[in-house]
Amino acid sequence: MAECQTPLDKGLLILIDGIDGSGKTTQCHLLHEAFRFLGLKSTIVKEPSADSPYVEKIHSLRSQPRGQVSKEKELKWFTEDTRHNVENHIRPKLREGFIVIMDRYYHSTIAYQGGLGLDPECIKAKNEAFAPAPDITIILDIPVTIAIERINSQRQGNFDSFEEEGYLKKVRDVFLQMQSYGNVRIVEGGGSIPQVFGRVLSAVRPVIADKYGMLIR
Repeated sequence: MAECQTPLDKGLLILIDGIDGSGKTTQCHLLHEAFRFLGLKSTIVKEPSADSPYVEKIHSLRSQPRGQVSKEKELKWFTEDTRHNVENHIRPKLREGFIVIMDRYYHSTIAYQGGLGLDPECIKAKNEAFAPAPDITIILDIPVTIAIERINSQRQGNFDSFEEEGYLKKVRDVFLQMQSYGNVRIVEGGGSIPQVFGRVLSAVRPVIADKYGMLIR
């Protein structure tokens, strides 16, 4: 039996993902604080991870033109980074009964490498051979033009190779196709931060109620 088919013990795995500029990190922190307020053990795990052997290689991709590193090598780096995260952070916390909130996960690998032309289903299968699937995946969806505006306002036009508009449109398309996975919810990422958080809570509420018998208001 593949490792990804084993139970997640007492914990819960929630993913918030989407294109750059969609507001993932902000919503992860708001959800984390909401769980802490309810007395639930919660932690945030980011990808790429801060301590994997591949993180420097991955960060280097942002400062160089696309194509300088092969698509296959990029895929290997991201997949191995996820493997490191699963073994060292995700599964240990799940076994301790934490709600693990993922700020990106292998779904970003599917979308971003899929946007380069690799097969999304093959990437999904490669990762799910070792990585537990989330109990719920929330894809924050915004138009690419709005994402570019947000990135521009935050970084004053300092875009990297993952944030080129034409490429992000392909990445967004792959993310939207993930609604066929079954445990994925596409959440509108436009509007104010509280408005988006309300939508995130609506998506998460049934999962928390089913797992803990607790209603999030």
